[in-house]
Amino acid sequence: MTSPKRTLSGSVLAGIRWTAPLAMAVLCLWALDARVGLPSLQELGETLSTIPTWRWFAALLATAVSFWALGRYDTVAHRHLGTGFDGAPQGPRARRAGMAAIAFSQTTGFGLITGAYARWRMLPGLTALQAAQITALVGFTFMVTLAAISGAALLINPVLPGMGWLGAALIAGFVAALAGSFWYPSLRIGKLKLRWPSLIAMTALLGWTALDVIAAGTALWILLPTGLEVTWASMITVYFIALGAAILSSAPGGAGPLELTVCALLPGTETSVLLGALVAFRLVYYVVPASLACIALLLPRKATLSVGPPQEEALIGTQRRAAHQLPAERPNAEAAIIAQNGGHLQAFGLNQLAMLDSPQCSIALFDPVSGHLPETLPLLAAHARRRNASACLYKCSARTGLAARGVGWKVLRVAAEAVVHPATFSDSGSSHRQLRRKLRHAEKAGVTILPAHVSLPIEQMAEIDRQWQISHGRAHGTTMGQFEPGYIAHQRIFIAWREGRLDGFITLHQTPKEWCLDLMRLRPDAPDGTSHALVRSAIAAAAEENVPRLSLAAVPDHRWAHRVDDGLRRFKSCFAPTWEPRYVAAKSWAHMALSLVELLRLVHRPDAVVPAPEASRHIAPTADNLSREDLAGHALHNELEDYAFALNGSP
Repeated sequence: MTSPKRTLSGSVLAGIRWTAPLAMAVLCLWALDARVGLPSLQELGETLSTIPTWRWFAALLATAVSFWALGRYDTVAHRHLGTGFDGAPQGPRARRAGMAAIAFSQTTGFGLITGAYARWRMLPGLTALQAAQITALVGFTFMVTLAAISGAALLINPVLPGMGWLGAALIAGFVAALAGSFWYPSLRIGKLKLRWPSLIAMTALLGWTALDVIAAGTALWILLPTGLEVTWASMITVYFIALGAAILSSAPGGAGPLELTVCALLPGTETSVLLGALVAFRLVYYVVPASLACIALLLPRKATLSVGPPQEEALIGTQRRAAHQLPAERPNAEAAIIAQNGGHLQAFGLNQLAMLDSPQCSIALFDPVSGHLPETLPLLAAHARRRNASACLYKCSARTGLAARGVGWKVLRVAAEAVVHPATFSDSGSSHRQLRRKLRHAEKAGVTILPAHVSLPIEQMAEIDRQWQISHGRAHGTTMGQFEPGYIAHQRIFIAWREGRLDGFITLHQTPKEWCLDLMRLRPDAPDGTSHALVRSAIAAAAEENVPRLSLAAVPDHRWAHRVDDGLRRFKSCFAPTWEPRYVAAKSWAHMALSLVELLRLVHRPDAVVPAPEASRHIAPTADNLSREDLAGHALHNELEDYAFALNGSP
């Protein structure tokens, strides 16, 4: 049962929320009248009559430009929230709804409520919740981008002494907000998860905000009567700040705060004439758009529109498929990394990509799983554009890189993949001298390598992974595998044993035509050469199963690669592999830079591992610190018996 006291307090708070904006408007108008005196109706009429007709039409044209930009603003917001109203045929209606919503809400006030109602009313198929989300997103991001633009204007043209510092502070705050949204792309408040707009979205919003506010400020400047000495730059800067004050006040039409701020920042002008120009501006920028918006809102609401992907992509069968639907017969075994990084299989008809949609980018990993790349690239770019994201290919082959360059994409070499051919691999020769030495060290230390056939000593493997991370730091992710029982259960695994203890293991992605090294984990005190012995055993097993290609995965290979620890390259060089170049491709150099920075963030600050579906391999718990006597006596009834049987049967 609701307490009467709580009900009363809620009613009081609701009353304050509704009356505070009106009180703010009255207070500002009172302060303006007390300071300079409000002009009479006769004075206002005289001021309006002195404005030439051509200025009224020029101001209307500037107003049209401003609202056109606001409509584009809504398109970016619809893409961010994924409502489906950003493309044809819904896109133009969404833009008109955005223009009408802003025209209606900026005049009536209470923008979240009135703006959400207008969008819901004019967009059949848009839910009330989506309309409220669009309105809140537009309002919040508009204030953020307006602050940045106002800061730049104050730095360039400070209207009062000392306001340049305010401009610098606003720009610094905007840059800090962008950096924070990049490194922490989502915010969780209880059960609510908020996702910040991408950098591409914020760049677009910044541009549309600048066009909107500059056009609106220009309309006000055009309506200034002849003889009022205010430069265009000063008027634009003042309007930026006054608009921010008006929006924060939530007063209907910003009445009061807008006028008070303009008059305060232009103290040397004739106030009565300036107020007359502001009245003219309100007629052009508020009354005319609001009247058109009301007409649109009064029209009958049309039937619900079907919302879906753009028509041209629907015809070829755009489809998002789960990671476990990745085909076994695929050109790149490493594409299975999408099973734990939140990726998916994206199909554009017969063209399929192993895709990862991050907050900033749509990343197609490696070469296409199937299809024709020149057909795929425009569709990949369209997919990214619908998410306000950048499109890129990552770690693609030279052939794919050339095809991307052929259609105008920018291509950059970033890595080299080490590849061996198991059928012809041999330890002999001078190129494998270091490998033979490492293998002898492991053999003398008593290291035995066994493949995981039936069950996994998962607890010991998890402990080794924990020790490895203590020694090497947090494991990288996203494009590199991380330890997770369900994930590794789908892989080919080789385990190093010594004196009844697990010393390390490796895992490999597998397809009938390729194995690819993924995880490599060793105890800190594992004997020298253990990792070499693990990989050498994997190569031998691949040869027995007629797997033609085994990839040792890639290492950095660019102009700054020498600054990265080259221990991994030295390790892989022991196997004398063939080094195949790998590339990243993007539509432009700006998208390339954004994609590379996003990939760095994803690798060094990976999201939580997505648990993989259960595999057929049995994962059994084991005891730690097992002794040689335990194995020799065959006393343990667990998975170690499987390894003992395999050991007895090995040559």
